[in-house]
Amino acid sequence: MPIEIINADVTLERFAGKGGWTYAPVPWFESGPKTYFNTLRVSGRIDAFELPEAQMMSMGKGRLFLPVKAAIRQQIGKQAGDSVRLVLFRTEEAAPLTVSETDFRECLAEVPGALAAYERLTAAHQQAWVAWVAAAPTDDQKVTRADAACTRLAHLPPNAKSCLPPT
Repeated sequence: MPIEIINADVTLERFAGKGGWTYAPVPWFESGPKTYFNTLRVSGRIDAFELPEAQMMSMGKGRLFLPVKAAIRQQIGKQAGDSVRLVLFRTEEAAPLTVSETDFRECLAEVPGALAAYERLTAAHQQAWVAWVAAAPTDDQKVTRADAACTRLAHLPPNAKSCLPPT
């Protein structure tokens, strides 16, 4: 049975910059730390436009958004700044976590001092941390490793340029 995620009026927003996406934010849906690294498959509708399958994406800190393509906006006659009725249902469990360097940096940025310490490391050591998190066999272990990495890197001395993950 699908789980309702949202049934509410939201205001479409647009990411800044040329080519910025228009999206429907769902800031109050806290799906937990797994959204740092993945998307969430949903179905539902925006106004009268049916969405048989779509993907919500992470905004960081467990918050999600739904990209709204130009074709959909044209069909419903709405743009950024307009209010829409958003009804979404979770259609399956979250996809397995994948970890990229960008994802890892996003996590590090949430812990004071962690990203700055990571950026001081050699490129090889940075790659080792990302690989260590990504190599965890389960999603829960990936999240645990990302948290452990943030904590360890946040406590590095200010002049440290090397730090490898546990083996």
